[in-house]
Amino acid sequence: MFKGIRSILKLLMKYRWRVVSGICCLLLVDAAQLVIPLVIKHVVDGVASYSVTLAWIGKQSLILLAIALTIAGSRFLWRYFLFSASRLAERDLRGRVFEHALTLSVREYMTTRTGDVMALAINDVESVRQAMAMGFLAAIDATIYPLVALTAMFLLDPVLTAFIIIPLPLLAAAMGLSLKAVYSRWDAVQASFQDMTEKARESLSGMRLLKAYVQHQGDSIHFDRHSEDYYRKFMRYTGVDALFHPLILLMAGSCIAILLGVGGVRVIEGQTSVGTFVALATYLGMLTWPMIAGGWMLTLLQRAAASMDRINVFLGKPPQTTVRASRERITSGRVEFRDLTFRYPAVSINALEDISFQIPPGGSLGIVGEIGSGKSTIAQVLCRIFEPGPGEVFLDGRDVLDMDLEDLRAAVAYVPQEAFLFSDTVEENLRIGNPEASRRDIEQAASVAALHEEILSFPKGYDTLLGERGITLSGGQKQRLCLARALLKEAPVLLLDDTLSAVDAGVEQQILDNLRNEIRKRSTLIISHRVSAVKHLDHILVLEDGRVIQQGRHEELVAQEGFYRDLVELQELEQ
Repeated sequence: MFKGIRSILKLLMKYRWRVVSGICCLLLVDAAQLVIPLVIKHVVDGVASYSVTLAWIGKQSLILLAIALTIAGSRFLWRYFLFSASRLAERDLRGRVFEHALTLSVREYMTTRTGDVMALAINDVESVRQAMAMGFLAAIDATIYPLVALTAMFLLDPVLTAFIIIPLPLLAAAMGLSLKAVYSRWDAVQASFQDMTEKARESLSGMRLLKAYVQHQGDSIHFDRHSEDYYRKFMRYTGVDALFHPLILLMAGSCIAILLGVGGVRVIEGQTSVGTFVALATYLGMLTWPMIAGGWMLTLLQRAAASMDRINVFLGKPPQTTVRASRERITSGRVEFRDLTFRYPAVSINALEDISFQIPPGGSLGIVGEIGSGKSTIAQVLCRIFEPGPGEVFLDGRDVLDMDLEDLRAAVAYVPQEAFLFSDTVEENLRIGNPEASRRDIEQAASVAALHEEILSFPKGYDTLLGERGITLSGGQKQRLCLARALLKEAPVLLLDDTLSAVDAGVEQQILDNLRNEIRKRSTLIISHRVSAVKHLDHILVLEDGRVIQQGRHEELVAQEGFYRDLVELQELEQ
């Protein structure tokens, strides 16, 4: 818990001047409120003794009015300063969570769900903000305010005050016992919220599939189970949290009962004045809020500490390593693999074994093979989506592990198997490859991908807004849009991973013809299960179970017996 609280305080300290200003205004409000009972005492005693004038009473009324105006102005200021500081700190924390999520390796996301990160960035960050906005405020009110109030009460009547505060130690003991329960139960609530968020994200992403298989009702039942689990765990937390207010009100009522019983006797016996009795009653009424604030503070801080600890665990996950000591731009695009052997985490079989090849600047290489032969793994290792071993993968003669990660990926225009598009316009999706590209460059790239004419037929052309993940496009259009995006990127290496698998043969041939000029400008690696996509390249590798079983030019491989010739004959028959 304390580690989480320290982290929250560290976030706030970035805006310390706002926090200090807010606390000063808050202390001014508390001080002004604590003066009110003293003024009331003097007025009541004066009226009771018939020793005051109307002018004096009017003066006291003006004093109370001035105090009320001071309280109103100071309350506005402390709310502005403290709430703005908490919102700024919330913004920073949510930004840190998002930025860290972007730095994690693909290997890390094999065990980290998207819904978990979403829950951290939304629900857990909100819990931390509430503690910063009101938790620390309540902490101040629950400590300084009652101390000053109790001091004033003891100065007015120490005997009566000693009786009044008898129930307060019982309240403190009850609060202390509930701390651990609040922390653990809120942690369980947040974990359940993560599961529910991930389930909602997954179901919405796969909505078309659920409807196609008429499983939306069954999936709704599955989601209801997650909601029910969240409800049960939240109610277990609420069971502890709900005890605070009734317990506080019970203690406050007990204090008032003691005041009326003991205080009434002391007034009758002349041991205390009516004004003192009224002042003590006013102070006691004011102490009800600090008691409530104390319970609320403990709840907020416990929740925030649990959430912050969860966020710290996520932020503690190591980012994918990057080297910035010697940044050097990749220019020629010479690619080399030297006896690469690679195995995925928690898998006992090598995905790739003894893979060696070279692509000279401006050269081209094709890779074919059955599903699961390791073709896409080569692409992911080259981009360091998965890390190779030292001395196995080189770009421009430099080990990719010794290169800055951003420099490496900036040098490769990569189109993965899965065509991913954002919920933005066609043009903005293309500009991801090159934000500074001119409209002419964009149209040229789209023309190479045989997509320009189709884009012009869209309702708003290049300004047409795509749905989530490009849902309004066909599979082939998505792939061609991703290809055009890569062509816009000014990178010396072009890496296409089964980019045209959803494109019909006629359009594929048109794109391949258009690509020949592009291929001469940069080093090109094309991965495909279609021979037509690689047969015109300088060199071809044939993979099977992660090993190279054949290699050479198209004409050489067709002349040999083996997998490649069988694949050519099969695809010719299909055509």
